[in-house]
Amino acid sequence: MRVFVIPVTRTQWALHCQPINAVPTRLTKWATVASEKWSKWGAYPRTTWRGKIYTYGETLMDRISFKEYFLKEIPTKSEGTMVNKVDIIVPDILSEAEVLNDLRSLAVTQEPYHKRWMLYCCYLLPVSSLFTLVPLIPNFPFFYNLFRVYSHYKARHGALHLQHLLDRGTYEIVFDSELSKFYETCSSNTVSVNRSADARSPTTTDTDSNGNDSFDRGTLESGFPLLEDPPMVSDSDIARMADYFKVPTFESAIRRARHQIIAESSKPTES
Repeated sequence: MRVFVIPVTRTQWALHCQPINAVPTRLTKWATVASEKWSKWGAYPRTTWRGKIYTYGETLMDRISFKEYFLKEIPTKSEGTMVNKVDIIVPDILSEAEVLNDLRSLAVTQEPYHKRWMLYCCYLLPVSSLFTLVPLIPNFPFFYNLFRVYSHYKARHGALHLQHLLDRGTYEIVFDSELSKFYETCSSNTVSVNRSADARSPTTTDTDSNGNDSFDRGTLESGFPLLEDPPMVSDSDIARMADYFKVPTFESAIRRARHQIIAESSKPTES
């Protein structure tokens, strides 16, 4: 499998895993079928009750940490990839030591977290099963809680698998030359943004030659101060990366991570 480490700022990175030759288990197949059925609700008009529920559900999904999504993407032992080597794709602005330390820290801290919340959600299943909105509408609290059980289960075992790979040394750090060239451009753009940051008004936005916002629009419109550590990549940059790597799920995963990182970084600090 391949793990992509994509710096969003100089200190925070987006992560994405591309499983290769993973054999889906019965549980994974069931989750895939449920996901496909849920996606069909997206075709309903937003004015219908199905469309409204789908919109609200997607909002809840976007609030789930991108780290959890990353760990869920890592195949479990039962999916037949426990002994495979992992290629960790990074730009050369990062060092091997800091990448390994960050991945190991993520696996070690998230495993007990997801184990704990998996148990909490299991305890709530009997309670949520009692909810019935109306006879013709499914019990959404129960199904969402069941989804969270599965999500925490997958993330926990993904963390265990990641620890196993790192402990055994069955990995290779791959400094991708094309990705590194891309970040040379990103870094120069970030420097230009930093030099002119003091002259910006927090209520206005500037655009580059392609019409992209120089700063994250959500940060500006929220009224928060401009980020001290501005994003090194934009959504359009991520789209070009996805086109280069040819990984279908890359763009949505990295884009979600970017938005979450910027939103978290733009929150005002408590004095």
